[in-house]
Amino acid sequence: MKKIAIISTHPIQYQVPLWQKMASEGIDLEVWFFTDFGTKSTYDIEFNKTFAWDLPMLDGYNYRFLNVNKNASPNGGFKGIILKENIKKILKDSNITHVYINGWQVLAYWQVLWAAKSIGLKTFFKGESNDLKPENKWKWPFKKLLLHQFFNRIDYFLYIGTANKRLYEKHGVTNRKLFPGLYCVDNNRFSHSKQLSFSERITLRKKWGIADKSFCFIFSGKFINKKRPLDIIKAAKLIVEQGKNIHLLFVGDGELYDEIKGLSNVIYDKENGITNTFKNGLVNISIAGFLNQTEIVHAYVVADALILPSDFGETWGLVVNEAMACELPCIVSNQCGSSEDLVKPIDKNLVFETGNISDLSRAMSHLLNEAPNKDKIKNLISQYSYDSTIQSVKEIIT
Repeated sequence: MKKIAIISTHPIQYQVPLWQKMASEGIDLEVWFFTDFGTKSTYDIEFNKTFAWDLPMLDGYNYRFLNVNKNASPNGGFKGIILKENIKKILKDSNITHVYINGWQVLAYWQVLWAAKSIGLKTFFKGESNDLKPENKWKWPFKKLLLHQFFNRIDYFLYIGTANKRLYEKHGVTNRKLFPGLYCVDNNRFSHSKQLSFSERITLRKKWGIADKSFCFIFSGKFINKKRPLDIIKAAKLIVEQGKNIHLLFVGDGELYDEIKGLSNVIYDKENGITNTFKNGLVNISIAGFLNQTEIVHAYVVADALILPSDFGETWGLVVNEAMACELPCIVSNQCGSSEDLVKPIDKNLVFETGNISDLSRAMSHLLNEAPNKDKIKNLISQYSYDSTIQSVKEIIT
């Protein structure tokens, strides 16, 4: 009997539906978490907010929490999580045959992998990193040596997309070890929620001060430098100067909140509600603040398109999956991992050079003049579902 131990830093809102679906399809698994981050009210420094996900994060599958260092955090760096118990014994006592590891960014992942291989277990790996970011020529030899040690202990790799697969290939991973585990969100939940909420579009737009006839671009994420939300405002200014009627909706929170407000005519903000009116010649925006998983679809309902302007730090960008599951076209920078797989096949003109304001403005103007076919968006995003990973896992353990 094959039994999988899935190793994760904490219950992640995008991964939990996968564990639930795998369990419902009869795969014998237990998810082993290092921390309970996100299952109860927890402070996120980048969101500058204390929150818990409003989905059932621990239902529908077997799980346990491992014993790690005090104050362990998934955002605490490589030594932010260190195992403090005999993981080799736990693997043996639990009759585990396969270990599924979801990253390498914390020491505890390395501890589990070394223990699993020392007792002859099969291992597979699913991570987000890709080959888009240029390597530091001084750090590269050391990094390559470390990853070589890690990858040599992995039997199978689940690649999330094209750039992720190329990374493994550049490190010498052979094709027989590579299986699709395409990155995705719960498409059905987003699509269904959008259909239920679409009748509220006018009401929601009024709530956030978005005019009926304004084309609304949405940014969803943390207001931090790597996500470059300020670029959208700068590009929008060029669009406004052309006489176009657009509105920006910012969903999220973070350290750039005040700067975003300072560059715009803020009609609505999370702290004060509607405090202003639409002004011609200015970049008109609304800041909805942080919206939880069951609320975020409301933002996609009122929007006409998503913009993700992040730099190389955005290894994929699952907000693109969310938006496309809601049938929205997306404009994405060329340094985001999802641009190659999700945006270029829809319309290559919707990918722009990261940090290039005029190129972002060009992509926005292109979309205003030529919106992609919604059926094309639906057909593409349907391929990026949990079924991809489940089918590969079944093939591996058979």
